[in-house]
Amino acid sequence: MYRSLLFLSILLTPLTLASTPIQAQENTTQSQVTQPLRVAQDKTNVDPFFLTRAKNLARQAAENKNGGLNSYRAEPAMYGPAIDSPFVENEDGSLTFSFKGGSPGFTTPTVETVATVTPPGIVNISYNGSVRPATVEQEDSEPPSAPAATDPVPPEAPSQIIDQIKDLVK
Repeated sequence: MYRSLLFLSILLTPLTLASTPIQAQENTTQSQVTQPLRVAQDKTNVDPFFLTRAKNLARQAAENKNGGLNSYRAEPAMYGPAIDSPFVENEDGSLTFSFKGGSPGFTTPTVETVATVTPPGIVNISYNGSVRPATVEQEDSEPPSAPAATDPVPPEAPSQIIDQIKDLVK
């Protein structure tokens, strides 16, 4: 009897000692995982469940339209977290996804798809074709560079001032 108790105490001792560090590891992992989710949810007012569903529906519609998974894959953002997918919230509550894709394993996308998903789950593909060049609106969205601190007058102004001085001299 004494031997069996001694044997059980030797077997069970590592379990009782190991329970505290495991609990501490779970707590640190849990706090690291929940914080990015809170930050990501603050970016948008869209229901996260609808956003995930809409992303999947838009991607699946593009896959079907382009010949299935054997011949088409969407960009990685359409497979990852829904908050990272390229979407726009519309006034009517629908979401419009604009993403690129190509043949499996592509490095340069060849197909661009624009799909709008309504809250009931209806998908409307408004564009599915070759990748379009960047539009003027996208180029204009970049903030203009600030003028240099040493140049208080815009570049075209000196020629105007010189013309005015010439007129005054005459």
